[in-house]
Amino acid sequence: MPVRGHRFPGGPADHLPHAVRTWRDVGAAHGVVGNEAMVAQMRKGALEYCVMALIGDDERYGFELVQRLRDFDGVVTTEGTIYPLLSRLRKDGRVETSWRESDSGPPRRYYRLTESGRESLERFAREWERFRDSVNAILKERTTRSSRQSEFPSPLPAGPGRTLSAAPPRR
Repeated sequence: MPVRGHRFPGGPADHLPHAVRTWRDVGAAHGVVGNEAMVAQMRKGALEYCVMALIGDDERYGFELVQRLRDFDGVVTTEGTIYPLLSRLRKDGRVETSWRESDSGPPRRYYRLTESGRESLERFAREWERFRDSVNAILKERTTRSSRQSEFPSPLPAGPGRTLSAAPPRR
């Protein structure tokens, strides 16, 4: 799947050389092979919206978000990923912060969505649903098509001197 020419700045190919053209190339450039690169890129693209959804109408602190994300299979992340993401969301004006004393240690920075953050999350949710439904329909079509093909096996098994072409052998 090509990754160059995507619509979103900061996407998978922005920081890679021009020769990088596929998910496999992205993975190779990051030392990841196979499906791991694809999953890492999908996770990276959706993570900020997952964080925003977890914040929702509440206020949450960074480590609390890391702990909550661990509850969801496939979205596990670390503090080293979350804190830069939260900083970027704050700089973009999608979250605002406040400091509060903690009963169990140093003060904590709490994050809450701004109006801009709520609007961004709502737009993402609509687009994600449309995208997810389209991908599911395509995958279902592929599954349906391949199950139909397996219902009608070829009457001529392959073997020495035999071909699987529909045309009769030439004489």
